[in-house]
This record gives sequence, C-alpha cells and structure tokens, in this order.
Amino acid sequence: MKKLIIVTAVLAVLTVVVSAQTSGTLFLQGSVPEILEITVNAEPGSDALDLSIDASGVKVATVIERSNKRTGYTVTLESSNAMAAGSDTPQFVDTTGTASLNYSISYGGSGITLSSGSAVISDVSTKSPGSGAANDVAISYNGATDFPYEGTYSDTLTFTIAAK
Repeated sequence: MKKLIIVTAVLAVLTVVVSAQTSGTLFLQGSVPEILEITVNAEPGSDALDLSIDASGVKVATVIERSNKRTGYTVTLESSNAMAAGSDTPQFVDTTGTASLNYSISYGGSGITLSSGSAVISDVSTKSPGSGAANDVAISYNGATDFPYEGTYSDTLTFTIAAK
C-alpha cells in the first residue's frame, strides 16, 4: 500500500512537471468612466459690481470645461434676463423689473453674441486636457454713460456642457 501511494505521488509530480508550459498569458482590462463636467469659479466681487461706472473687461469668473468624450462637447451660455426678454443683449435688471442696464460678455477672450438669450460658446471636437480647459468670463458695461436708476440690478448666467 505504501508503495502504491509513493508511486502515485511520484506520477502526480511528474505529470505536473511534464505539463508545465514555457509561456503563459494574462488578460488585462479596465475602464474609464465618462467625464463631462463644468465648474464656474466666481471672482470675488462679482456679486457686488459698481454699475454706476463705465467698465470694460471686468473678469467675473473662470469656467473650467472638462470632458473625455470622444466626439467632443459644446458649452452653452444663457442669460436669464435676456432669455426672459427674448433679447440678443445680456442685461442687468433692477429688483422692480422696470429698469435695466445692458452689458456685453466675453468668454476665453472672445466676444459673445446671444440669440434670444443664449449662445454656444465652446464647440470642441475632442476631449479637453485632463485638468480641464479654463476660460475667463469678463463683462463690460456703461453705467456712467447710460446713467441707470438707483437700485440693485442682477442677472444670472448659466453655463451648460453637453456631449456632441
């Protein structure tokens, strides 16, 4: 019986050695999640602008576009007041809703033209850099020249990123 066990053990070891291979394969796989995000970083004072002066190129925010979509992405800007008025010009409106002050917007150094309150401001055909694409938002207005009524004026800008 002992001999049978020893012979079986030796044959098992020889079988493993005989069937050993000289190469092997390893399949590796992973995934990358979709990233499609936008971050709006307001500048200090963007909610306390002096609208009684003429101002040009006042930086009010930095927008960071980040996407790894193969087909690219677009970014749309909407001015809530211009949308409500169906206007092509962004405007600050006072709390009574009866007075306004027009202004202009630049994004990444380029002037923006609205159509009924909105505009596509980025049209990108590839992915962004890993850290995102940063674009400054600046506004210009003529508070001294236009001489608006006293009061508090505001507008809300909405930036939306979408895959193509």
